[in-house]
Amino acid sequence: MAKTIILNAGHTVSGAGSGAVGFINESTETRRVVNLVKHYLRGKGHTVIVVNVDKANSQYEYLREVVKRANEHKNADLFVSIHFNAGGGTGCECYTYKGKKLPAAVGICEELSKYTFKNRGVKDGSPLYVVSKTKMPAVLAEVCFVDNIKDCKLYETVTVNRVAQAITRGILK
Repeated sequence: MAKTIILNAGHTVSGAGSGAVGFINESTETRRVVNLVKHYLRGKGHTVIVVNVDKANSQYEYLREVVKRANEHKNADLFVSIHFNAGGGTGCECYTYKGKKLPAAVGICEELSKYTFKNRGVKDGSPLYVVSKTKMPAVLAEVCFVDNIKDCKLYETVTVNRVAQAITRGILK
């Protein structure tokens, strides 16, 4: 059954809310991944709406605009925001409202871990604006850590195409 899925490449391109930078740039990579996930989902017959915000005056303005655009699509089945983590950890994880084990969140972690990304699991993302304020089920997916050289090398070795395919398979679980 075809679904309507809203995708968001986390963070702005530059300025306020532009995301983490380490061995790779979060803002750049989220857009690459989202464009491919959009392509793969559409190829499987799903409706995909991308709600990226490239520039904002503040992080709050960015978040508010993403949620506003997502919530305009009242019949959407799922909201997925793609991110790359920072803070010295390793691996992939997903955040959902109250840590609910949504099939897409569990699936994304499982599919990415098949490429040896450490599966950090599904966590409580209730304090995260895009998770708590969207009106449809929401998943914020963290692919890997931009400040961990092993994660970044693994990401480059796996390739953005296979990462996007893994996320697509996870979303469709």
